[in-house]
Amino acid sequence: MIINTSHFLKSASSMTGLPQDGLPEFAFIGRSNVGKSSLLNMVLGRSGLVKTSKKPGKTILINYFLVNENFFFVDLPGYGFAHRSKTSRNMWQRVIEQYLVERKELTDIFLLIDSRHGVMENDGMMIDFLDHYNIPFTPIFTKTDKLNKNAISALKQKNPECFFTSATNSLGREELLDYIESLIT
Repeated sequence: MIINTSHFLKSASSMTGLPQDGLPEFAFIGRSNVGKSSLLNMVLGRSGLVKTSKKPGKTILINYFLVNENFFFVDLPGYGFAHRSKTSRNMWQRVIEQYLVERKELTDIFLLIDSRHGVMENDGMMIDFLDHYNIPFTPIFTKTDKLNKNAISALKQKNPECFFTSATNSLGREELLDYIESLIT
């Protein structure tokens, strides 16, 4: 798939603020500081469209990006550690859970996992949540540029059904776009 156009459409803090046009949605979720924003920029081929930060927990809303005028990338707040209050984190958790369970337009969920750390406790909790509600998801290992070739090879052997990406060198971009195209057509 070729990305011809992409732009930020809107942010929402609750289900009532989400687009109502019925277009397919691809949600990106993962631990705070897993590299969601960087991965989205890499896949879209647009540096700076999705705001990045060194501080975990910067994404605090559900952010919609319209791609090729016919589907959305949805940047969800990260789970786990964030420089926010416990009350604020609990509110995000409820909104994210409601979105994942109720959103009819949701075509796939990309669960981002830091390749340097593997599946951490809060990743496992998200996997359990998705399994409990029978919500299919696609794992994506991020930051593979930080691993040596042997570590990447071992990771791929253990996780053959996953995508392996690097926002630094665009590894996995074409495979991910081809996969998304297969789900739309």
